[in-house]
Amino acid sequence: MKSKSKKILGFATLLVGLTLCGVGGWFLLGPSQDEAIVRIQVGQPYTNDADVPVSYDPYFIQTEFEKIQSQLVLSEVVGALNLNEEWGNRYNHGRTLETNETIKMLQRRMKFVRDQNLGTFEIHVTTENADEAAKIANAIASTYRDQRIERLRYEKAEDLETMEEAYQMEEKKITREQSSLEGMKKQLNLTNSEPAGEGLKSNYPAYYRGKQELANDETFQELVKNKIESEKSSLNQPIDPFVNIVSPAVPPKSPTGPNRTLGTILMLCGLPISGFGISMLKKS
Repeated sequence: MKSKSKKILGFATLLVGLTLCGVGGWFLLGPSQDEAIVRIQVGQPYTNDADVPVSYDPYFIQTEFEKIQSQLVLSEVVGALNLNEEWGNRYNHGRTLETNETIKMLQRRMKFVRDQNLGTFEIHVTTENADEAAKIANAIASTYRDQRIERLRYEKAEDLETMEEAYQMEEKKITREQSSLEGMKKQLNLTNSEPAGEGLKSNYPAYYRGKQELANDETFQELVKNKIESEKSSLNQPIDPFVNIVSPAVPPKSPTGPNRTLGTILMLCGLPISGFGISMLKKS
């Protein structure tokens, strides 16, 4: 019975020691991990009419995080940096990876840290190559910024199209009003001359109201026309994406992992524990 207890204790001790040695060995022999960080500042766009932010969105930053990690952004990064081939050679026995596979690998190597005090957040990218980590982090930030510019430009173009459609409908309405007013003018025998001011208002109230409504509509239509011209002009101007790359990523000077010191400590602890377990087994 005593011998059996020693055997169980020996196996348990040996298992603990081997586990410590295994983990320590991984920390000592595992490939270096280099983490590059790019810091960006993201703001919400303003309304078209004034420098007033659009309605507050409490999930704005979380939504932007999801966009940065989306296939739309990362597929462009993967293509630009040729990661399918590069990582295929490194991790897939020389066989080129599919884009969706590379994206999943990249997502696992990304981390976001938000600094609420400064209104910024960081994109952390960890790979086994310092230069590569910095290139990927910067490519993610710049691709996200460029795609946001395109998205805002597309939204402005859509708004302009809607405005032009409304303008055309209003033009048809004004044409009908003008035609109706001309018909009323003939019926009232005002083709040669018409009273001015209060005389027109008191003697021909319906005609007067129609004329006032037409004038108001034409004035408003002129404002809309000017707004459309302004929006068309702005489409050809640089668009502020409200994304500022505060500090680009640079290759880290030293690896962020694995922890070689911890690996050494674990090995130094694991070896004697393993030896003790072996001795217990021999005595059982």
